[in-house]
Amino acid sequence: MENPTRYVVKREAGGCEFVPPPLFGGSMAGMFGAGSVYLVYLSTTFFRRTATAIFGAILLLVAALPAGLGIRAWRTRRIPLSIERGGRVTYGGRELCAAGTVRAVQIARLRGDETFDYQVCLELDEGKLVSIQPQYFAGYRTAEQARPFAAELAAALGVQVKEHGR
Repeated sequence: MENPTRYVVKREAGGCEFVPPPLFGGSMAGMFGAGSVYLVYLSTTFFRRTATAIFGAILLLVAALPAGLGIRAWRTRRIPLSIERGGRVTYGGRELCAAGTVRAVQIARLRGDETFDYQVCLELDEGKLVSIQPQYFAGYRTAEQARPFAAELAAALGVQVKEHGR
């Protein structure tokens, strides 16, 4: 079974931070970069013949997508998911939840996505769910893989973990 721990917890007096391990963040950016380079290489084979140059141009345009994703992964690899002492949850300076509003951490099943079937959400007052969207913390194949992250998050917030459907 693969290692589901895709984060490092840094505990401080004012709360804690979750950051991706350096190897994971760097390898994600590297894989996107490698995919982009491969598409650029493939495009050059079409540019050698003028009759198929349009396919080369299309592949160059398609190569921009993994290149952009790689740049995004590289830039966000060190941005922490922060939990302050009062329970305020932020990611990259953007507030996900105000202090004291999280009632539980929920492992929810996604609909329509076959690769990642589970995500960890923050349950607020009145049952409203806030999804943790950063690419390093979102999406798990099984509920078992999501449990360690959900448990760490719940411990930092001082709340319980709930599983949707249980």
